[in-house]
Amino acid sequence: MEFKISTKYEDLEEGVLENWLAAFENTLKIRLPKDYRNHMLKYNGGFPVGDYVIFDADSAGILVDEDIHVQSFDELDNGESELEEQAEWGGSDLITKGIDIGYSSAGVLIMSLASGEFGSIYHMFSYGEPQKIANSWTEFVSYLIDED
Repeated sequence: MEFKISTKYEDLEEGVLENWLAAFENTLKIRLPKDYRNHMLKYNGGFPVGDYVIFDADSAGILVDEDIHVQSFDELDNGESELEEQAEWGGSDLITKGIDIGYSSAGVLIMSLASGEFGSIYHMFSYGEPQKIANSWTEFVSYLIDED
């Protein structure tokens, strides 16, 4: 799966994303999983390239109520983004020790930072409870496909 950085962040000076990520991790008091860190340093969240990118739940062996149509991922922005605000609040309130990392057309994507679940990806439709869909960022990305 290919990703694209938002045009707002295409021309950042070298080192800016590293500084924002270091400040974010400092606020969280945790170092993010390496695979997710690398994605953030390259794409600052960004979005998947494709007309209708979904998480392929069938291939992942996950039963979901409807397609998880992935739209975008949260970015860092010098302390001014939703992701950074979450860190100040102590993370997402949707799962224990988690952060909201992106959006689907009908819900939110969450990464666990809890011991034993560190780096696991959850999805929560606008209804219901969070559901674990991948053990890591890398596994999550491996199940993204363009259905169009």
